[in-house]
Amino acid sequence: MEYLQIERRRKRYNVIIIGNNQEEQAVIIAYSAEEMKSLVRKLYKHIIIDEKGLPSGEILFETSELL
Repeated sequence: MEYLQIERRRKRYNVIIIGNNQEEQAVIIAYSAEEMKSLVRKLYKHIIIDEKGLPSGEILFETSELL
């Protein structure tokens, strides 16, 4: 019996995080856009969440393949 191995490839996400009068640029390596967004929310929560705990920022990104 043959097993098909699905090759998961990571991608490079060039990310701009804007919020709370700040702008940050980052490069995130992840398997999917959902994983990238999860990492950005975890690492840059201070920018995309305001003092009242409400979402106040935006995440812009471009995707490219890793070589």
